[in-house]
Amino acid sequence: MTEPLVQSMTSQLIVRFRDRILSGAYAPGSALRQDSLAAEFGTSKIPVREALVQLQSEGLVDIFPNRGFQVRPLASAELDEVFRLRLQIEPIAVAHGATLAAAADHAAARVALEQLNDATAAGEFGASGRLNRAFHLLLIVPRLQPVAAEILSRLHTLAQRYVQAHLRPEGRANARRASMRRCCGRGAREIAGGARAHARAYQVDARRSQGTTARVRRVQCGACTLTLSKRHP
Repeated sequence: MTEPLVQSMTSQLIVRFRDRILSGAYAPGSALRQDSLAAEFGTSKIPVREALVQLQSEGLVDIFPNRGFQVRPLASAELDEVFRLRLQIEPIAVAHGATLAAAADHAAARVALEQLNDATAAGEFGASGRLNRAFHLLLIVPRLQPVAAEILSRLHTLAQRYVQAHLRPEGRANARRASMRRCCGRGAREIAGGARAHARAYQVDARRSQGTTARVRRVQCGACTLTLSKRHP
């Protein structure tokens, strides 16, 4: 059965609006006017509103009575909550994913890491945020941990606007590759510790980009290096 046109347009708008919010093209706190967006994308206000309501459920858009929609502002409190939850959930999920992963899962994650490194090296920071999220979710092997994948997907989406600064420093890609070569045959405890340190490093950079201070020590290692370097039978 052919999908109704309104649903198809809504799905397309969700992707486009999300990408623009996460890349900063729609600035935090800026108004999202339904008339203007409908005219820009050549559609009615119905799919625009449906898309914006979906993005509200993802935590990217706020709705105000009599004022309409706006991009959710960045806030240090949200940043801290998102990373606190990541630190509680992601290390365990990544470590468990490493024990579940087949050779094909490791290969997919390696490809995703190379795509992320290539985008970062090319200065394609809009794409690098999306690729960074995709890579980290592959580490938990979503097909075998669907609930964890759903939760962490939401957290990574919320975190993406804050972590763009972490993806920009020159040489980060080389550091990831070098770390991956150095770390071999680690166990679940080491992988979980690496994932925790990795998330904290993102948090430090994100807090710095928000003009706040952090008492978390920045660590140059992470779930990506420990998990992908784990030897597969």
